[in-house]
Parts: sequence; C-alpha cells; structure tokens
Amino acid sequence: DKPKLPVVVGEGEKCQMTVSPQYQVDCEEGLDCVTPPNILGAVGICSKVETKPAQPALAGEGQECKTTVSPNYQVHCEEGLICSAPLRPGAPGVCTPPAASLSSSEVVAELASIATPSLRGSASAAQEKQP
Repeated sequence: DKPKLPVVVGEGEKCQMTVSPQYQVDCEEGLDCVTPPNILGAVGICSKVETKPAQPALAGEGQECKTTVSPNYQVHCEEGLICSAPLRPGAPGVCTPPAASLSSSEVVAELASIATPSLRGSASAAQEKQP
C-alpha cells in the first residue's frame, strides 16, 4: 500500500506545499501552511488563520489605486475620490476628486480636440504632396 499523497498533518506540524507532489506535506482542512516570506520551497507550520471578509485597501488623493485586478489585490480610493485608471486591465490608476460633470457632447468635443491636430497634420501633409 502506497501512502496517500499529499501527506496531511495537523496544527503546529511542519508542512511544505511548494515541492514536487510526492514530497508535499499539506495541512488539515481549516489550517494554512504559514511559511517565511520570499523563500520558495521553505518549510512552514500548519496554523489556524482567521478568515475575515477581505476588505480592499484604501488609498488617498494622489495615491495609486487598482480596481481591475483580483479582489485580493484591489486598492480602492477613499470616499469622495475616484480611481482614474487607464483602460488596460490590471494597470494602476490614481485617486482623484471627481471632475465636474461633462455632457456627452462636451466629452465628444474634448476627445475631438485631442485627436484633431494629428489628423489635420496628416491631411495637410497629404495635400502638399499632391501635384
């Protein structure tokens, strides 16, 4: 008879889960294998870990926020601030006060003013090349 893998141990006992399956020592249900930080493959100790609902970290004005990542890694802005994050998922943003409300036509005009100079330059260059 081969032993059941991984081996399971109780509270206060040594555990090790970051090795090949045949060498793993896991903790009983309700316990976590607590290991020293930043040491891959380190032996840990099975311990009870209080489970509280995860509360995202809070950031103040001008600080970095992350709202498009896994809930365990999210950083929200304090009340009254918004996270002005780029559209790329996982990218951090910055906590800022909400801007004055703009109507949709004002937003379109704002975007057009940003994009138009480069388009005008391309059109002018194309016209200059024509005989």
